[in-house]
Amino acid sequence: MSTRNLFDVGGRTERYRTVLSENWFAYLLIMPVLLFLVALMWLPFLQGVYMSFNEWPFGGEPTWIGLTNYEFLLQWEPFYTSLKATVIFSLTTVLQLVVALAAALAVRELRRGKSLVSAAFLLSYTMPPLVIGTIWAYLLEPDFGPVFGYLTEWSVLEETIYWGSSGPLSLAVVMFVTTWTFWPFMFLIISASLESIPEELYESARMYGAGPLQTFLRVTLPQLKSAILVALSIRIIWNMTKISQVLQITNGGPGYDTSILAVLLYQFAYERGQMGIAYAIGIILLVMTLGFVAVFIREFERASEGAGA
Repeated sequence: MSTRNLFDVGGRTERYRTVLSENWFAYLLIMPVLLFLVALMWLPFLQGVYMSFNEWPFGGEPTWIGLTNYEFLLQWEPFYTSLKATVIFSLTTVLQLVVALAAALAVRELRRGKSLVSAAFLLSYTMPPLVIGTIWAYLLEPDFGPVFGYLTEWSVLEETIYWGSSGPLSLAVVMFVTTWTFWPFMFLIISASLESIPEELYESARMYGAGPLQTFLRVTLPQLKSAILVALSIRIIWNMTKISQVLQITNGGPGYDTSILAVLLYQFAYERGQMGIAYAIGIILLVMTLGFVAVFIREFERASEGAGA
């Protein structure tokens, strides 16, 4: 190590000591919270990583087997079907963002009735996901549901579509119901951020002759950057772990076509009692989720820099 690097390390160490000595009481106050978070989150997480290397029957004793659980998953064809379904299902986050952004921009342009329209948009988010799933499962039921009943009665369709027997259609239905249920969350965040944008910025854009698209790209979108990143990060984490509506509407079928990794984890843990494999799936799901969040943040930052250039 060079002399310059040694000085840099020594300087950083000295700064850390200074900050610690000046703020020791504040750190002491937050120490119980940090210890609680470590005990509540990190210790179970590290235990989960350890258990993914074990064969652990539900209610039994774990046995160390190394990478066998991961080798089984990588050699098991349905795992790749589930992986593909998970990647496609993650696009619901983008769909929710598009719907929420369009709705928030539309509400912002209203002169009257903003509160009423916003309340109507938030209606689906005030109901439990299980209730929303039940409603849509009935509406889209091929034989008795009103949607296909009216479509065939009005000759829009020659015959009903049995989407439950088609993997792509089943996944599309699940994505639609998930988007319908959770897009108001993004709408709330984006609407609040829109209200905080100074009107002077829009007046300046109009003075310089900017059109609606230019105003959106140069004024609105950069101001919404933080809100969109927060909403995307939270929603993608939640979307990747949602299983209630998938199990309710398709039960992961047909086959494994809608068995996203969270559903596969549930099946191995509570239906098959293979907790070691379930933990291994959980670790893979965690890595995928963090990867998706990182990609969204990087790509959005690039797009924002390009728009602001």
